[in-house]
Amino acid sequence: MNVHYLDLVEYLAIAAEVTGLDEDGVSRIASLHLADSALHAPAAGWGEDDLYPEFVDKAAVLVVRLTNNHALPDGNKRVAWIALRTFVELNRWCWVEYPSVDDAERAMVSVASGQWDESRMATWLRQHLGKADPESPTPFPSGDLQF
Repeated sequence: MNVHYLDLVEYLAIAAEVTGLDEDGVSRIASLHLADSALHAPAAGWGEDDLYPEFVDKAAVLVVRLTNNHALPDGNKRVAWIALRTFVELNRWCWVEYPSVDDAERAMVSVASGQWDESRMATWLRQHLGKADPESPTPFPSGDLQF
């Protein structure tokens, strides 16, 4: 499986959009090592063996780690949610059943409060995500993230 993992540049763009700060401002207030750790977690493995072989598990690890690593003083849940949505779209997955705002908020609060771990988030994501049609156009044809 060829996966596009979000990098720190993409994270900073998302965080800037969510917080209303510019990317330099975000990079000054964020604990970038915590964000970077969360961004690399879905790709963890040994040699050719992925620790998280299924895409949905990778997505769950990303959103849980970004939420709980607290790289930002404020906005971690919002940034994690947008990062999840971006990760899903960049990897040509789609929302089969897009959660309501209330449902998404409950999920993110459950993660942030420690009620949901990566496994529980993966279960929730499996109810909502599916692989996109390979013939559909890429979500960001120019390579630029759009929010």
